[in-house]
Amino acid sequence: MSDVLNRTVSAFNNRNFAVAGKLAAEGLAGAQGRDELFWMGLLEACEGYQLLAQKQMLESERKLVASMQKLRNFGFRYKNFEITVALAGLRASVERIRAVQSGKHRVFDVSLHPTLRLAAKADD
Repeated sequence: MSDVLNRTVSAFNNRNFAVAGKLAAEGLAGAQGRDELFWMGLLEACEGYQLLAQKQMLESERKLVASMQKLRNFGFRYKNFEITVALAGLRASVERIRAVQSGKHRVFDVSLHPTLRLAAKADD
């Protein structure tokens, strides 16, 4: 799982959301048990940002909210993935989308897309 997760995070952080989504789908295909929910949440986050890049805000918001609902079940960290960092970024994006939809902001600033993070490994 860690190689696919590393590549997914890297693609996402490079704003290659379509590639990140394909990698997350690969992770989901090989997942079992609790890992399935994790990968579903990660996949929905990637799909949500891909939709946002295509200016499909309503669908993007739905995917991002669904992603948060799944990922919030994993505490602070899961499989070396910083859940709290991802959730904070997802939440901020949903709030920005809602601000644009309500007319409070004119456009969604894509430079504010979050980054995903893996936990730093301790030296032995």
